Amino acid sequence: MCVFSVIIPLFNKEAYIQETIKSIINQTFKSFEIIIVNDGSTDKSLENAVKALKGYSNYKIYNQDNKGLSITRNTGIELAKGKIIALLDADDIWDQEFLNEIYKLYNDFPEASLYGTDYFEKYSNTNILTPKKNLDTSLKNKSFLVENFFEASLFQPIISQSNFAFKLEVFKNFQFNENIDFAEDIDFYIKSNLKYKLAYSYKPLATIHLNIPNQMTNNSFKGKRLINFDYFENEASTNPSLKKFLDYNRYFLLINSRIFSDKVTYDLMAKHIDYNNLSYKQKFLLKSPLFFLKFLKLVKKLFLKRNIRLTSFND
Repeated sequence: MCVFSVIIPLFNKEAYIQETIKSIINQTFKSFEIIIVNDGSTDKSLENAVKALKGYSNYKIYNQDNKGLSITRNTGIELAKGKIIALLDADDIWDQEFLNEIYKLYNDFPEASLYGTDYFEKYSNTNILTPKKNLDTSLKNKSFLVENFFEASLFQPIISQSNFAFKLEVFKNFQFNENIDFAEDIDFYIKSNLKYKLAYSYKPLATIHLNIPNQMTNNSFKGKRLINFDYFENEASTNPSLKKFLDYNRYFLLINSRIFSDKVTYDLMAKHIDYNNLSYKQKFLLKSPLFFLKFLKLVKKLFLKRNIRLTSFND
């Protein structure tokens, strides 16, 4: 039995999948299997994946019609034989020490069932940066239990789709919600972190590709089945950090739904948001004219090209 099952949902990532697979095979920690769920790709993703796996034997490829990310991840995890599930999107990569670092967390923090590391954001080959987290900078390059996941995840998430792992037993209690197709990751993070402890290595050992063609964050939410933040309101009534986390994520959707003129999403997110949980800057932006928001979006892109990441989450 291997220690890790690496789950890769694959849909039309022909330009990235080979580098992704190479970053797994080159891991210094070798006890893992690779499970690729091909979610009805119509390009050369599957062909390129097979090429990248040449010479490596411990893998499975499961082909299905296009069913979406949640079903694809759940299918991959159901096929897993490892003790720890490690998620990796088909356009992201790991540092060669990623699995080794997760295994250290697994051994050093037996009370934890969730694991993560810091990460880089990659916008281009010359535009790679590490977003600021709501964590004490004195903890950089150290490993620790995250005392309050929701507080630590304000401003910028400390975990994402490709720097997160968890014990297989977690999946027995929580699966990825197949009834939503936007922010299914956040839904899983909330549910799992309410029940389990997260051990974290404050070292950037994963690289998350952004500005990928057809990436959801570049598009409108119209027609998407969104996470139901209201589902967590009862829990949030006695958990202020969770409530603030929910409202910060609602704020993100509010701003973007304004930019894309999506009144349905705006009304849904505005229904239960507590504006007292937002900064003055965030409240100002929500009331700003649409042309000003679109102008700020362009400014942010210009700064990103100079490796400066601006966000309305920061005060």
